Amino acid sequence: MKIDSLKDHGIPVEFIEKLKQQKINQLNEPQVKSIENGLLSFKNQVVSAPTASGKTLIATLAMIKKLKTEGSKAIYLVPLVALAGEKWQYYKKLFQGSGIKVTISTGDLDSTSQWLANYDLIILTTEKCDSLMRHEADWIKDIGLVVVDEIHLLNDPSRGPTLEITLTRLRETIPNAQILGLSATISNVDEIAKWLNAKSIKSDFRPIELYEGVYFDNKLEFFGREGYDLNAALSTEQSILENTNKLRKQCFYFVSTRRNAESLAEKLGKFNRTFLGKNERQELSKLSDKILNVLESPTSQCKKLADCIRNGVAFHHAGLLGKQKGLIEDNFRNGLVRSICATPTLAMGISMPAFRVIIRDIKRYYSGYGMRYIPVLEYKQFVGRAGRPEYDSWGESILVAKNETDSHKLTETYILGDPEDIYSKLSLEPVLRMHTLALIASGFIDSRKSLIGFFKKTFYAHQYGDITDIEEKLDKILEMLIDFKFLQHKKDKIFPTKIGKRVSELYIDPITAYHFVRSLKKSNESTPDFTLIHVISKTLEMQPLLTVTNNDFKEVDDKIARSIFLEKSPEEHDEDYDSFVRSVKTAMLFESWVHEKTEDQLLSQFRVTPGELYTRLKNADWLLYSLNELGVLLGVKKTLGSIRKLRVRLKYGVKEELLPLVRLEQIGRIRGRRLFDHNLKSMSDLREISLLNLSKIVGPQVANTIKKQLGEKHEEIKEEKQMTLG
Repeated sequence: MKIDSLKDHGIPVEFIEKLKQQKINQLNEPQVKSIENGLLSFKNQVVSAPTASGKTLIATLAMIKKLKTEGSKAIYLVPLVALAGEKWQYYKKLFQGSGIKVTISTGDLDSTSQWLANYDLIILTTEKCDSLMRHEADWIKDIGLVVVDEIHLLNDPSRGPTLEITLTRLRETIPNAQILGLSATISNVDEIAKWLNAKSIKSDFRPIELYEGVYFDNKLEFFGREGYDLNAALSTEQSILENTNKLRKQCFYFVSTRRNAESLAEKLGKFNRTFLGKNERQELSKLSDKILNVLESPTSQCKKLADCIRNGVAFHHAGLLGKQKGLIEDNFRNGLVRSICATPTLAMGISMPAFRVIIRDIKRYYSGYGMRYIPVLEYKQFVGRAGRPEYDSWGESILVAKNETDSHKLTETYILGDPEDIYSKLSLEPVLRMHTLALIASGFIDSRKSLIGFFKKTFYAHQYGDITDIEEKLDKILEMLIDFKFLQHKKDKIFPTKIGKRVSELYIDPITAYHFVRSLKKSNESTPDFTLIHVISKTLEMQPLLTVTNNDFKEVDDKIARSIFLEKSPEEHDEDYDSFVRSVKTAMLFESWVHEKTEDQLLSQFRVTPGELYTRLKNADWLLYSLNELGVLLGVKKTLGSIRKLRVRLKYGVKEELLPLVRLEQIGRIRGRRLFDHNLKSMSDLREISLLNLSKIVGPQVANTIKKQLGEKHEEIKEEKQMTLG
């Protein structure tokens, strides 16, 4: 089907021309199937097709038709912030000048975000959408199209339940809205489609061929295509990289752990350097410096990554900082970084020009089970990253086998195997606890009967039929929430209390909230900072807590002996003692941060990478905010000042004495300490010092910025060498 024929289906010519500018002149098989099955007649659909098969265009056509025909809103739900950003950039550019206003919202879970009502296409994470419904955002009733990217994540224990509840609630709130689910290839797509009263669109189409193969004994053997020999004098990974470089292509190596990703990148980097030209080395050197200096004080991990980058190879995992990951991804796209050694976090979502994907570690450690083979569904996600139509004519995926028997097994299981069925994970109790309170607190549910009725409309109920297991858990949860005084029960009706509604809006687990309430009631103005830090560390949201090794026990035990806790500490023989000790160590991490330990010192002492540290700090900030909000509601005024001050200290990682300084733009913990050590402790001190002398301490650019913020007018110092004139 030619792109011009879309005007017969109600797509305005101006948008057809925009698509032509993207070199889209022909619709492919899944796109044609979708249109023929009612996409542009506003029928619900679940599209199951390989990565890069054109699912985004299907969503785009649905948006154009819905927004231009009905004037309603469209929301695009994604599982990850990075994926949300990529979609926002794409649609902002595509719809520029069209009258369709596009925006993105992924943060601030304690807001109605009323400003979103002014936009037509709104890109949201699933959690943000859930939060908006908890806050009863009134513009949700204007939504006419719900696009759900990566809908197979219903199968994911951490993300799936929230997605399932959100979809169930949206269907009840806006029953006439069109739902469009997008997914990689899944086996039971018909089952998901039936739940959503949708048509399933299934396709194996890929715009370019993907050849799946196995490496064994210096040979690449592909299924359905002739293989070739590699350099027997090199290691497996090096021989594949050498071949990839000779083809002038790029590749991903997927490994099981962060440590494996780092060690492989170091190994491949030294080898890859021989393939770099002079200009590439110069550009990589500049990029290496940027990567190194993302933090004011680089860590050993930053230095290791910078060294790898200098050689054209990177490692990529959750322990990296967001800016570092962004620099790696951008420079992989422009071809400067040749290969990335990654954990599975890179397998989802964002588009990258990897011609070849190598799955070196087909086994991974699963807590409670040990080393296990990864699911076929996950393998399909990996290999889907290989060969993008905008970059390549074909793509290759390579499994690394240990021997011939292993080679046959990998071929049978993964290359010829079908992905596993998607199963609801809704019966997990922590999930039910949060969402039960949310449904009642927002007024969506007002009785046990209506609560059970809601869960009978979920994918879990559709899949299993019998929800007796969930009903029993819901009854226990209702009893718990009433006991916590988050809900109240009158005759057949259930209502939220004032504090119960606030807990739901704060997006924290009710058990965490109850722990906060009890702790706040025991606190006072003299409660130590470490005590408050431990309150937020001993929560479900902070898990996984830091592991306590044999070498740590003495230091942690000493800390316990010297500290005050707002709840009774368990005895060593108690079942929850191990969790308590781990929560103390986690609190010690945060305490070290506000005592101005550097990221590298924390990496050395606590084995916490910068990426993990800043994720934990973000969680800690939200938990302290929630603690403060509940304190306001409870009227615990004497503790609130300490909580607010601690929240600012955690944000900047400083002792209390630096708080006046770090509030200034471009003054972080390092520059703040430098100013303080030069006896510049307040705004008045900074006003009194001359611009020239201030420049000698923090540099001319920062000195100019400080003086501007203080409202002073000076002739700016523009060159570093002027600092020496005095």
